[in-house]
Amino acid sequence: MKLKYWIRAARIHTLPLSFSGITLSFFISQSRKNGSLISYILCVITALLLQILANFSNDYGDSITGVDNYKRIGPKRTIQCGFISLSEMKKAIFIFSVLSFFSGFFLFCKTLLWNHIFIFFIYFIGIFICIYSSIRYSVGSRPYGYITGMGDLFVMIFFGVFSVEGSYFLHTHTLCLDIFFLSLSIGFLNVGVLNINNMRDLDNDYENGKYTMSIWLGIKYAKLYHAFVILISIFLGGYFLFLNRKSIYQWIFFIFISIFLILHILKIILIKEKKLFNLELKKLVILIFLHELSIGIGFIN
Repeated sequence: MKLKYWIRAARIHTLPLSFSGITLSFFISQSRKNGSLISYILCVITALLLQILANFSNDYGDSITGVDNYKRIGPKRTIQCGFISLSEMKKAIFIFSVLSFFSGFFLFCKTLLWNHIFIFFIYFIGIFICIYSSIRYSVGSRPYGYITGMGDLFVMIFFGVFSVEGSYFLHTHTLCLDIFFLSLSIGFLNVGVLNINNMRDLDNDYENGKYTMSIWLGIKYAKLYHAFVILISIFLGGYFLFLNRKSIYQWIFFIFISIFLILHILKIILIKEKKLFNLELKKLVILIFLHELSIGIGFIN
């Protein structure tokens, strides 16, 4: 019976964020004759394990600090509701840390040449950083997710730069400026997801010492900040397409999804009741996946 609670704790609806950027970079690298299906699968597995680890850690950390409580507007967490105990979640965090490490290790063994020992060492250290960061977002004496702007920065790094540019490098062993622009585009969209969460929980976070960008800016300017990250993402995505013109269908699909992203911005600005942010959050996750598909569709062979 507890399986459904573990699925709930894993927050299945957020998992597309972890592999959509990786899928996009795979399509691009494959079109440039460097894509490997096995490497792609290992990238996806590692990213999913790390995100589930982060979600479990968030459930655990927010329960300890008191951020999860009856005042919270968002979906109730499993520990908060008593479905999973703190000790059980702690064991799950350890298990997913180990699984993430071995998945990342196999990925690096598959994609990096052993004679590039320095690069292998950097990526080996990188997997430790990814695991540590997944846990420390909400766990510890001073979680970085509770410090103004740090959550946004790390989301940009891990869901943008690492997800797109990093996985592209694993396929091609090269770094490209156009892929970097694309990774920023994807990163800004993911920052938007975090910002919706923070706007929704603004009052409760402030009372419990979690100082996010939304608290620093206030709800009015947090909405403008949200508009900025979405619009700059659309611009960077369009710039990437301009640099890599493939087909008219790619542009049509991209413009179509961009219109929906702009409509999403307008809805966010008009929201009065904070509980309505939940619906827009789920819509944005879907739009991010479609946005990345709209860019990657022209690279599918």
